[in-house]
Amino acid sequence: MFSRRRLLQAAPALAVPPGLGAPVRTLDRVDLVDPARGRPIPTRIHMPAAGGPWPVVIFSHGFGGSLAAFSNAGRAWAAKGVVVLHPTHADSVQVPDATLPEADARAVRQALAAAAGGRPNGDLLASVMERPVFLRSRLADIGFLQSLVRAKDSRLPAAVRERIDPTRIGMAGHSFGAYLTLVICGARLSPEPPPPLPAGFRSGLVISGQGTGRMGLKPGAFARMATPLFSITGSLDFGAAGETPDWRLEAFQSARPGRQYAAILDGFRHGDFDAPDSDPVLGKAASRLRNLQSAFWRATLAGDASGWAELDRAAGASRAGFPMEVRRR
Repeated sequence: MFSRRRLLQAAPALAVPPGLGAPVRTLDRVDLVDPARGRPIPTRIHMPAAGGPWPVVIFSHGFGGSLAAFSNAGRAWAAKGVVVLHPTHADSVQVPDATLPEADARAVRQALAAAAGGRPNGDLLASVMERPVFLRSRLADIGFLQSLVRAKDSRLPAAVRERIDPTRIGMAGHSFGAYLTLVICGARLSPEPPPPLPAGFRSGLVISGQGTGRMGLKPGAFARMATPLFSITGSLDFGAAGETPDWRLEAFQSARPGRQYAAILDGFRHGDFDAPDSDPVLGKAASRLRNLQSAFWRATLAGDASGWAELDRAAGASRAGFPMEVRRR
């Protein structure tokens, strides 16, 4: 059993790197237990040090990742006025989940080890990601966390409950987490996942998302999407089976026009999008990207028109071949 002390385990407040904005407080790990599945969800939480209420973003990591993913983005968003929850999903390799069947856990390890070793593996990794257990488990994770936020549930640490606005929630993710974000924001799967699906998210931020052709995404999957999206890819951001960066922007191209944005970063590969500001090659573009992401949250979650204006200025001044090309539909 998990003790109350374990459930509220948190690291001391962390210092904020220069230039990121207001002070940020981080709870390094909070184990939130979903009683319906008996599954603890290790979660890192970045939030403004100042009292709220602040909007909430739930960030879903890539396949095999953990709560540690995209910490630079999480802190940057928190510094600009967002409480960010980083749950660890059942497919994590760094933080294994005892509730995941061993055959599925072994398949994840083998596919990711093949990818890391540079062996031909695209079809293997893609086939493992398509196992229904992983999408179902992630949808349940997000639904559970959303229910805690909406109720300001006592299982959330008091410091979090005091800072959140349960009516303003956004969804974000990288890679498989971006796929999850697309599904939650209205992409249609065939066959459809079992209900209920988490609903009511105001916007979605999709980093290295998926196009049609696999994982249940068929032609027309994005046509009915009306939720504001910010889709992000890089010129070297290829899919597990060799899909091109243009494939990653299918949702942006096909969703209902309106508040749809995209950014294409020159020279960025699949794992580059959370590069620190100090990175001599990627840092400047990554920092600018985080500023635009914060503008997107400001516009969609806080109703601040200056966020839309910042995004529109970036799109209006951008051209193909720029270090970061920004588009709007």
